[in-house]
Amino acid sequence: MRLSVLFCLTLAAQPDQFTKQHCAACHNPAAKVGGFALEGTPQTRPDVWEKALKRVRAGEMPPAKMPRPTEAATTTFLHQTTTELDKAAPFPGRPVIRRLNRTEYTNAIRDLFQLDLPLASELPPDQLAAGFDNIADALSMSPLLLERYLKVARRISEYAAGTADPSPVVEIFPVTKSQAVWQGEGMPFGTRGGIRVTHYFPHDGDYDLRAFLAKESLTPTEGVRFFRTRLTNIKAGNHTVIVTFPNEFAEHEGPVLNVGGPGGEALGGPLDVLGTAVRPTIEFRLDGRRIKLFEIGGMTSGEAAFDGQPGPPTLGRIEIAGPHNPKPTPRYTCAGTTSEPTCAQQILSPIIRRAFRRDITATDLAPFLKTFQSTRQKQTFAPSIAAALRDVLLTPDFLFRLEFDSPTQSLTGFELATRLSFFLWSTIPDEALLNAAPNLHNPQTLEREVRRMLADTRATSLMDNFAAQWLGLRALQSVEPDKQLFPDFDAALSAAFQSETRLFVNSLIRENRPALDLLRANYTYLDERLAQHYNIPGVTGPGFRRVSLANNATRGGLLTHGSVLLLTSHSTRTAPVLRGKWILDNLLNSPPPAPPANVPPLDEAKGAAAKLSVREQMARHRADPTCASCHDRIDPLGNALENYDVIGRWRTEDNGAKLDTDGPQTLKQILLKRAPEFAQATLERLLTYALGRELDARDQPTVRQILRHTENTEYRFHDLILEIAKSVPFQKRQNQER
Repeated sequence: MRLSVLFCLTLAAQPDQFTKQHCAACHNPAAKVGGFALEGTPQTRPDVWEKALKRVRAGEMPPAKMPRPTEAATTTFLHQTTTELDKAAPFPGRPVIRRLNRTEYTNAIRDLFQLDLPLASELPPDQLAAGFDNIADALSMSPLLLERYLKVARRISEYAAGTADPSPVVEIFPVTKSQAVWQGEGMPFGTRGGIRVTHYFPHDGDYDLRAFLAKESLTPTEGVRFFRTRLTNIKAGNHTVIVTFPNEFAEHEGPVLNVGGPGGEALGGPLDVLGTAVRPTIEFRLDGRRIKLFEIGGMTSGEAAFDGQPGPPTLGRIEIAGPHNPKPTPRYTCAGTTSEPTCAQQILSPIIRRAFRRDITATDLAPFLKTFQSTRQKQTFAPSIAAALRDVLLTPDFLFRLEFDSPTQSLTGFELATRLSFFLWSTIPDEALLNAAPNLHNPQTLEREVRRMLADTRATSLMDNFAAQWLGLRALQSVEPDKQLFPDFDAALSAAFQSETRLFVNSLIRENRPALDLLRANYTYLDERLAQHYNIPGVTGPGFRRVSLANNATRGGLLTHGSVLLLTSHSTRTAPVLRGKWILDNLLNSPPPAPPANVPPLDEAKGAAAKLSVREQMARHRADPTCASCHDRIDPLGNALENYDVIGRWRTEDNGAKLDTDGPQTLKQILLKRAPEFAQATLERLLTYALGRELDARDQPTVRQILRHTENTEYRFHDLILEIAKSVPFQKRQNQER
């Protein structure tokens, strides 16, 4: 019999009773099932007892075929074990010396210099640990990365000081998102597809903006087609450039048959002489203001017969070229200052303070003033400032989050401010947080700053960085089901899946809703395309909006989102095992062990198996005793979602067999009955992200304390975050590893 390891605690009130009755048969010095002998294990081993708590609480131990303890005995065991473990002093965790990951680096440059640059594409991807890319142990510094930092720092400092080479350059921005989406995020209402970029224009001057149609929109004789306009008298700095397709000239009188393409359904309206809808247009915008509108001609039906896809045009890329007629644009000057060294000090001091995330001294400032003065002997004032800024960006104080031992183990106020800012914003503290840093250990000051930061737009990083990694949404971009089996799926639907989940989870965090609403919320965010896909009436027009699901029995909560259902499917069929495992791993933090290497996959393509539903195939697979021990946990969770196909549509049959499932509502009720486990799993992921390290058994008393403090409010997100900020692991560090 294959048994999981069970650890049992010898209780002071009932010595060895629970252990002898339910554990000793397997976990004794002679048998050592799983490699463990439990007798004599001291109570100072939380790594043993925490695993015991988790397995017994989940009902996994003792094994199903062994004598079961009474509910009262189990409750007593869990209560007394928890009480003993919680007597230990809170574990502060080891010191964190962590490099900024590339998202944090990019955001820090944005906030330090007001430069919104696509730096993430110029730095190597960060390694993942514990499911996140901000874990200290995985953020090493390689020679390649150091070389990239040198190159990037030089360019940033030149942009920041206004000394970048004024020679015209061409910046290329390929389109990566679907061209069939109406009113994508950040796009003007009533427009389709296109691209939106925030670009830094390094000098005052003129710039050319060119938009190139994608290959699918070209006639067979065309190699390229682009539209061009000149942006005149542009001021140096960040500007938002939008190129998109408005629908204001299309007369919507029904679709034009057989002229769909990668841009989605045809615009509709009367046919023109070229065999397409009323001619579409392409629009250029700068900082929200329309600057140019072009009419686009389509290919004829005859041309389309040889090559191309008639219908709505699609965008391939845009290019921004310039500057032309550049003008000097120094960014840093000191009005009324006669001494250049004094002026340099006035410029550099506030920048270094924010870059280092603390108050600075003359000693901190000295090396950068020295760089300025030595460069000034050869160059003018602005390049000398740029040289000093380059050195700032290459210091460990900027590139790393450094924390040092202290007699009290407490973080300094500035170290606490840094932890808080990177936790909630994925960037450096702002001036308000730095100014509040000396008083952050005051609970009222800390709570005020946490709530202020959560109300800031930068708090969306909790969704973009934490929640997307926690739920695995970043992988959605690379998932594509079989096109022949699921012809309705396209890039636009994938983008809609991502938008729905992002907006939904963002609303839970922003509105301080209970974490349990991830499972039970009776609303979601839909546009017309996604609403039709889900068969939800009453949603028309472009743009996502909040939609009530109060009377919908098939939708509601994260588990019914197309994003999750697609992520947990194979390309050709649903995968109850993947769905059940995703729930255990992501929502209950209780992942099953990896399957043995000799376990065969489902035979889904041959003989009689090809006529079976996935559930029937799983039942055959589970008949193998080797598989049953894990699948008894996994399959009921995954099978409850079998009414959803690979791309999240509701169905009542699979492969001709009528589906007999518990359904999503029953599954949600089962999970809500395990609310403490779900809340603990959510908190553990959030705490891991906040601390930038993997949790261990010594962190569990802190986890339980936070859960007790937030239980009455059903574990609201702001309450969880505030309790994390107040906790010992977040506010202190261990001076030496124990």
